[in-house]
Amino acid sequence: MYRRRVLACLAGGSISALICVTGGHIRGMIVDFSHGLLAASILNRLLIGCVIAISQWRIGRLLHGAAIGLLVSLTTSLAFLPQDRLTFVLYTSAGIAYGMLTELLATVVFKAPMRFGAERPLYETRAR
Repeated sequence: MYRRRVLACLAGGSISALICVTGGHIRGMIVDFSHGLLAASILNRLLIGCVIAISQWRIGRLLHGAAIGLLVSLTTSLAFLPQDRLTFVLYTSAGIAYGMLTELLATVVFKAPMRFGAERPLYETRAR
C-alpha cells in the first residue's frame, strides 16, 4: 500500500477526533467524558481517515471526502436523532467537513493522491 496516504489520512482522522471531542465537551455534549461516547467519537473520526485512505472511488477529491465523511458519520450520528436533532446535524456536518479536510490534507499537503489499481480480474487462471 502507499504508506504516505494512509499515514496522512490517519493523521487527519486523529486531528478530527481531537477537535470533535473538544467541541463536544465545549458544547456540553460530553460533560463527564463518558467512555462510550468518547470512544465512539474518536473511532468514528479515525474510521473516516482510514476509509478515505483505502478508497479508490473515482470522483473528485472534495466530493470523495464529503461522501465518505457523510456515510461514516451517519453510523454514529443516527443514534443522536431521536433525542437531539441539533446534535445529529452538527455531528453529521462535522463528519462531512472532516472528510473533506482529511482528503485535502492527504492530496494537497502530503501530496499523496488516490491511486487506482490496474484493471485485473478477481482471480487469475494459470495455463497448465
